[in-house]
Amino acid sequence: MASSGTASPISRDDAVSLLQKFITESTRVQVMFVGRGGVNLALQGTVSFPQEGTVLVSMRREPTDASLVFGLKDVSKFLYGDNRAFPGSSGIPGTPHLSSALCFVYPDGAQIAIFEIR
Repeated sequence: MASSGTASPISRDDAVSLLQKFITESTRVQVMFVGRGGVNLALQGTVSFPQEGTVLVSMRREPTDASLVFGLKDVSKFLYGDNRAFPGSSGIPGTPHLSSALCFVYPDGAQIAIFEIR
């Protein structure tokens, strides 16, 4: 697994298995999207597969809740790290403590990371 500030590459199957674990256990997560041109998004929720090859992260309490939907088909690299690879806490009171990160890297450089909230 990860060591000293880096995430480790994992297979597509391992990434899907981790997503399935998040779904089965109804794990609360924080998802971050980092795109080109400084476009970023962060939100909290739970993970689901609304259709094969598509991931949804949303609170799913109300139809108007913020959500992020992304596909797995075009992902060029899957990475996994735990809190040895990144600081699990910002040190700011009231912010979530994060225990693992599953990262999806796309060919255009966009990245989506799903952090497990402890």
